[in-house]
Amino acid sequence: MPRATAAESNRQSAQVRGVEPSAPRTTPLTLVSGAIAGDDLDRVTTTVAAALGRPVAVAIPALGAPILRPARALSPELIDAIHVLATARVAGVRMPVPDGVREAVAVQIGDDIVGIVAAAGSEPAAEGGRPSPSAAELRAWLQAAAAAASINALIREAQGDARAHDSGALLLELATGRPSDLGGFLARARRAGVELGSGATALAARAPDPAAPAAPADPADPEGNPPLSPGVQLGLPEVAASLTREPGLLGVIPGPGRLLALIPTGYEPGPEAICARLTAAGLEVAVSAGRRDGAALTDALREAELLLALADDGVPPGGQDATHRLLIGVLLRDPEELVELRDQTISPLVEYDRRHDTDLLATLQAFLAHDGSTTETADAMDLHRHTVGYRLSRVHEVSGLSPYESDGRERLGLGLKAQQILEADARARATD
Repeated sequence: MPRATAAESNRQSAQVRGVEPSAPRTTPLTLVSGAIAGDDLDRVTTTVAAALGRPVAVAIPALGAPILRPARALSPELIDAIHVLATARVAGVRMPVPDGVREAVAVQIGDDIVGIVAAAGSEPAAEGGRPSPSAAELRAWLQAAAAAASINALIREAQGDARAHDSGALLLELATGRPSDLGGFLARARRAGVELGSGATALAARAPDPAAPAAPADPADPEGNPPLSPGVQLGLPEVAASLTREPGLLGVIPGPGRLLALIPTGYEPGPEAICARLTAAGLEVAVSAGRRDGAALTDALREAELLLALADDGVPPGGQDATHRLLIGVLLRDPEELVELRDQTISPLVEYDRRHDTDLLATLQAFLAHDGSTTETADAMDLHRHTVGYRLSRVHEVSGLSPYESDGRERLGLGLKAQQILEADARARATD
């Protein structure tokens, strides 16, 4: 076997030179052993490049750009060509090895190719009297590097699954209430790879209405695979899985059709970029205000959920004004205060409509939505403007607040938003 030959060759050359066997050279076999012990891809690539005396690149597209050692030993164009070759091999597309690459060996996990290990350059000159590796030795080293790279990828995958599980459990714990031991919670999050000590921003997302038409498949894809272009509706589990595996993020699906995530302060990309990614995947998304205190993270999650639930009342996610956020803060701090605001403004109208089968509340909502214009309200509700005027007079009589006066209109508007938030809170709690 080439690996045994390489290992034996190393021992013989050491004995010929009279070197004591106390510090054996790295061999293809020890390269694999090192990967099992935890050597990362950078060390694997560095070791192989040193052993072969030529630049070596490990290209696993799922892990990002190729790792090249020595760094900057190849032109950007050749590095790109190696990345393209690896991508083609992963996709099962046959492609010739680019000029400048001596040999490339596939990195496999089971029967699946996940990347390549490529040795670049022509035959190197012998260094320090040491002969350059033979073709068999070259391939033995590349095969060992490929095996080490596959082991490293498997370890990363296992660690990613464990981190995703840990972070999901942490987020669920946080969503149920403020941790009694905040320091312990933050320490566990840190061990899961998420730093929340400086606060975070929460986001909530949900799949679109199943009755809505699905996004068409990309006509450029004859097999009907989902394209990667923006605006394509993807399945929530797939989107959530990709988000949960993001290093440094805390994300999970706590219920059917819903996703929660925490984006630590200072995380790049920031909340706007992640929100844009989820929106492009066809999801409805709402984002909380940032919290600088780890003790307020539960409030951030609740705010994001409430902002998303408000969409059921016709308030689009992300389109809420500052007043909604202020009133959500009141709810989180003192729910009774928000109930009192609703009862002192809107509740009399709700009760009057229930008892007399009228539409005072709906008329008030339309009037406020049209910036206090009686004519526009009448057109929107298909009513005579005198009918609208009569109903608004009744609103004044029943509630004690005039929708024609700025103070009365402001308080009635606050009452309507308080009612929306309290109803959204009830729906969110029912979902929990």
